[in-house]
Amino acid sequence: MVDTIMKSPEKITLIIIGPLPNVAAALEREPNIVKNARLAGMDGSIRSGYSVGSKPIKEYNVVSFIKEAQKVFTAGWDITITPLDTCALVILQGDKYKKVLDSTNPLAKAVIENYRVWIKSVGKTLDMNEAVVDVKSTPMYDTVAIYLAMRENLLQMENLGIRVTDDGYTVIDEKAKKINCATKWKNLDAFEDFLVERVINSRPAEYDKAARAKE
Repeated sequence: MVDTIMKSPEKITLIIIGPLPNVAAALEREPNIVKNARLAGMDGSIRSGYSVGSKPIKEYNVVSFIKEAQKVFTAGWDITITPLDTCALVILQGDKYKKVLDSTNPLAKAVIENYRVWIKSVGKTLDMNEAVVDVKSTPMYDTVAIYLAMRENLLQMENLGIRVTDDGYTVIDEKAKKINCATKWKNLDAFEDFLVERVINSRPAEYDKAARAKE
């Protein structure tokens, strides 16, 4: 990670979709990576948890390694995050999900195949029946972080001071480092359409160009 960032002729966008011990270790090994990288991550819970209006919670990617998250969130790079406030709302169902489920595109088929393997493995732990695979997706948190690595058009962004507390919450603190936070959706429906087409379309680059023109 350090070598890739330091040797890149262009600024790297580091997509974070898990806990942060590796990123914190990279920072410790080479603090100057902050000069040639920005972060786009799925982290935290600011004003709500897994549903609109619910209380903020200790989000897994942060609370799993609190000190490491604190180190990463206070370092001198630009950080953009989708907290649960926005990413937890992305669930494909109905006709949108059916497009992915019925698609003959190899990528879409692989996604569904891996979904079946995953739900068979962890379904009982999550109190989920395997039949859910034929009905809808689970929340697709990480897709929003990946979208934010490209652009932000469909989300309402706020530049907020965010502090990781010693017990793992991500709270608004005016004195903390400013972080670009996706706090609400401008158009969740359009994002879900975009996501479906990226999975089922055999020419995602061409679709992406057309989607940009519509936004």
